Amino acid sequence: MSAPVDWEAARRKPFADVETPEDWPEGVKPMSWQGTNLLGADGKGGLYWDGKKIKTEIKLGWAAKLLGVLIAFFTFLAAVATVTMAITDVLRFLDGK
Repeated sequence: MSAPVDWEAARRKPFADVETPEDWPEGVKPMSWQGTNLLGADGKGGLYWDGKKIKTEIKLGWAAKLLGVLIAFFTFLAAVATVTMAITDVLRFLDGK
C-alpha cells in the first residue's frame, strides 16, 4: 500500500528551488519531488499534467504531407532505377559484353 499524496502541497510547489542551466529556455524549471505527483499517464500513451492532457502529437499540414509523398515517390523511383541498372549489368556480364 502506498502513502497518500498531498495534492495541495504538490500543486502549491510543483517546481524545485534550484538554479537552472543557462542553456535551458527562459521560464523552464525542474520539477520538485512533490511536483512529479502531478504527472500522470492513462496507459494508452496519453500524458497528463495535473489532470490536463499534454499535447504529444503533431498533425501535419497539407504541404508537409505532400512533401512526404513526393520524397517517398522519388525514393521509390531511385530504388527502381538502381535495381534496373543492376539487372542490366548482370545481363551484360552474363552475355560477355
